[in-house]
Amino acid sequence: MSMQNDQQVAEITNAVRQALLDLHIYGTKHPVDDAPGKDVQGLIAAGALSPSSAAFIATHQVHFLGFKPKPIRPDIPVLDAELAERTPPLHFIGFRDGHVEVSGEPAAYPQ
Repeated sequence: MSMQNDQQVAEITNAVRQALLDLHIYGTKHPVDDAPGKDVQGLIAAGALSPSSAAFIATHQVHFLGFKPKPIRPDIPVLDAELAERTPPLHFIGFRDGHVEVSGEPAAYPQ
């Protein structure tokens, strides 16, 4: 893996972490289950994401997998961002507790 690709992976990982932090902060101020909607556009429209997170989401294939303020468990996926130019494409799966895993397989979500 080249240095450029490592930097790209780090940047996407950090962007997913920032979006997770935005959602956590929003969830502490707006205690609504699956708030504020069931898709990324609903999150952006409600102001749940910072401008940098919204810009990141606009330029990547990001799927919102759900957001429940409680319980905070490490195994609950929230966001799946795809780096499509890789073979196989990489998926950056952000979990409810704030950690991000990189996988060659997408997170399980309804099509």
